[in-house]
Amino acid sequence: MLLALSLVLAQVTMTPDAGGMPGGALVQKLLNWGGQLALWGSLGSILVGAAVYGLSREAGNYGAASRGRTLAMAGLVGAILTGLAATLVNLLFSAANGG
Repeated sequence: MLLALSLVLAQVTMTPDAGGMPGGALVQKLLNWGGQLALWGSLGSILVGAAVYGLSREAGNYGAASRGRTLAMAGLVGAILTGLAATLVNLLFSAANGG
């Protein structure tokens, strides 16, 4: 029984394609907008974090300076992940399908 099930499952294939999908263009546009919002958020985080870090450090408030540095670093990580997101998804999908 298990052998028959594995033979049936082994014959299934999948090739993702948004061509002709109702609303496919809208979904792509929403994803693009989401990526743009993520980049704007990352930029804001970097700028605010850098300002908080610089001002707090000069004022001698090292606790707040540490939070500012963390905020700026979070913006950097956010920008990196936003840029790599589509590539990572495609890479992992390809790796999972032996391609």
